Amino acid sequence: MKHKYLIALLAFYLFSFRVEAQQTPAFRGIYIDSFDDILGNTVKEDSLLQYAADSSFNYLALYDLHTINFSNSTQVNRLASFIRKARETYGISGIGAVGESYSTFANKIAPYNSSRTNANEKFSVFNLEFEFWTASSVNPGGYYCTQYLQPNGCACDSSGGFKFFIENMHKIDSLATVQGATSETYLGWFNQGQGSQIQRNVNRILLHAYRVDPSSVYGYSKTRLQYLASNNTTVNVAPIFSSEPNFMGPWLDSHSQIEAFNKYKADFQADNSSSVQYINLLGYQWFDYGYMPKPIPGSGNTSFTATINASGATSFCAGESVTITAGGGTSYLWSNNAITSSITVNTSGTYSCQVTKNGVTQTTSTVSVVVNSLPTVTISQGALNNNSITVTSIAEPSTGTLTGYQWKLNNSTISGATSADYIATATGDYKVEVTNSAGCSATSAIENVVIPTQPSCIITTPVGLVSSAENPTSQRLKWDALSTSDSIVIRYKPENSSNYSYIRMLNVGQTNLILTGLLPNTKYQWRLKTVCGATSGSYSVKKQFTTIGNTAIFTPSQTAMKTMGIEEIEEEDLMIYPNPARENISIKFFSLQETESTIQFLDINGRIIKLINTIVIDGDNEISIDTQELSNGIYFLRVITPLQNETKRLIVEK
Repeated sequence: MKHKYLIALLAFYLFSFRVEAQQTPAFRGIYIDSFDDILGNTVKEDSLLQYAADSSFNYLALYDLHTINFSNSTQVNRLASFIRKARETYGISGIGAVGESYSTFANKIAPYNSSRTNANEKFSVFNLEFEFWTASSVNPGGYYCTQYLQPNGCACDSSGGFKFFIENMHKIDSLATVQGATSETYLGWFNQGQGSQIQRNVNRILLHAYRVDPSSVYGYSKTRLQYLASNNTTVNVAPIFSSEPNFMGPWLDSHSQIEAFNKYKADFQADNSSSVQYINLLGYQWFDYGYMPKPIPGSGNTSFTATINASGATSFCAGESVTITAGGGTSYLWSNNAITSSITVNTSGTYSCQVTKNGVTQTTSTVSVVVNSLPTVTISQGALNNNSITVTSIAEPSTGTLTGYQWKLNNSTISGATSADYIATATGDYKVEVTNSAGCSATSAIENVVIPTQPSCIITTPVGLVSSAENPTSQRLKWDALSTSDSIVIRYKPENSSNYSYIRMLNVGQTNLILTGLLPNTKYQWRLKTVCGATSGSYSVKKQFTTIGNTAIFTPSQTAMKTMGIEEIEEEDLMIYPNPARENISIKFFSLQETESTIQFLDINGRIIKLINTIVIDGDNEISIDTQELSNGIYFLRVITPLQNETKRLIVEK
């Protein structure tokens, strides 16, 4: 127990000694923005250095060094003179160069340092500021992605951004060691694994601690401090506070800069986490010179007028933008957090700017921007109708109402085509532009419309008319293929009736039609004609057919067969081949004259199951008949003319 007590007491004294040693921070830094605008202007240089000295800053981190031409001896000498003056005249010992990649330090800062024989003219800190945690910058299209990641073969995502960062940090740390300088980095958000790697590759870490007042700053950064201490080795850390108006700028109006650090340090010392012992709290860093709310010594008159104006209309369509410019100051903070004097706006909102000059800040009036949405539009096309197709726009205004349409064919405006629908009579690529009441327009995707080429309409008289029975109440009518016409008209009636029935059908190459609803065992007459538009052709010759009955014609007993001539089965007057049949047969017979003929197919029970009416010639006849619809079995094929009645047996085997 005694040993445990002594160990605890020793730890307490060691911790107290560490705390006591940090009462006056050795490190007190500030970022200097727009340094390229200060360098070479003696008044601005002295105002900056005097402000830093009066505010007890002993370290300056210089931004915008990439704008300095290190090949220009005049600019290099100005830089050397500034650094020397800061140290020798104003007592500011630390001067840091801020860069985004190793190449900046390898190609500019290190060669500059090596060229200076006076140590007071050299950079003492190499600061890498590469915000690998900022998704908008590292993702595809972001600044870091296009500027650094893609050219160096790194993925444009958070992992690729960190990979680039840690590789560059390692090389910068090595270069700083060779140069006798301190390696430093600015850190925002990172995970434990990243923090463990970072602390091994840098001398000093500036940790993001941007809050409105000091009361919540330590809690805001505590977890990240633990990540940095996860290797159980000492890491040098300084929190970065922001003097921007949306952070501690207003707080600084009534408090000193060191008060923020003292609160942070007190919360740090009160933390009993085991990781605290590995954090060496060096001091503080402020962002940045341009936002410090107190007047800058030597800057002259603090009176100015903040202005704001838009370069064009502030109500416009999506995809357009307007530039808004603030004036009167030297630094700017917009309501959208932009820090340039001008912003380009493409989203709706109200915009204002906090303008700062000589430590005094004014807020401009507001500019309201309205971005009107574009309408949406697609095209659908209907069916072909009289050699035309109607194309229809399907549109939503998004903003207001729809006020206009303009159709185009093959990118050329169609005169007078200003309705929601358009009747297309020509093949081509159609699109439509629609406009809403806000004056915003959108154009549909292209819709390809094909108008079939229509041959000239020809009226002809149908020929080749034949018919065959389907069943007692239906008959198949057939005719030769017709030349092009619009339609075909079929007229038919029972022979003893005076009332015709009509069927009109489009001429699409069809050469047959089944009439239904007929009377069994009834004689009909029928004929066809063709039609072009309002012009009709002449009807064909009149043709006849008789529907089959519902009862058997004969009973195929031997006696009946003889009566019907079936005893002549073996004679050659009527030939059928092939027999047995599969899909079709040819019948061959001799006719005594040119006349109408009826061909009957009878089943074994004597029932007519297929009937064909045709014209035979005087002499040898050969007719092909489709037998696909016949089932396997024995049938009787009968050819009937006014002078002949011949029957032969047919076997169907498929």
